[in-house]
Amino acid sequence: MKGFLFTLSLVMLLLGCSNDEKDCCTFIDTAITIKYLNAEGENLFEVANGYKLSELTVYHNINGVWERYYEGNLDYPKGLNTVETDGGVELIVFPSTNMVENHISETKIQFSESESDIIKSQIEKSGSTEIVTKVWYNNELKWENNQAERAFQIIK
Repeated sequence: MKGFLFTLSLVMLLLGCSNDEKDCCTFIDTAITIKYLNAEGENLFEVANGYKLSELTVYHNINGVWERYYEGNLDYPKGLNTVETDGGVELIVFPSTNMVENHISETKIQFSESESDIIKSQIEKSGSTEIVTKVWYNNELKWENNQAERAFQIIK
């Protein structure tokens, strides 16, 4: 009886396992952290008449058309969030993963009707893994994968 249970357990274990590693795990590491400062060095999320998360809009470049991003089922449906750090409030942007060209995606942050900036992200995709390896802000390289944290400052 013990031999039968051992054999049954072994068969169930072998049938339950799969060697298909593509379906094993999903790993997405795309978040970009940006600290916005004015010319005086003040955090624009902490000053009067500064930025408010609720007033920002994100657009993704999809097939040459800027489409407003909103996914109501996600934790951050607008593709944005703020976080309080030792250095103050910082914006977290979850960039588009739709490639425009050569592993590059484009995400537009609209601050007001007259002010917007574009983030270009180089994204390496392999199986179910997506990792940002370079970030340009208004065509200026701001971060590469050889740097520790995917974060930078922007002076407005």
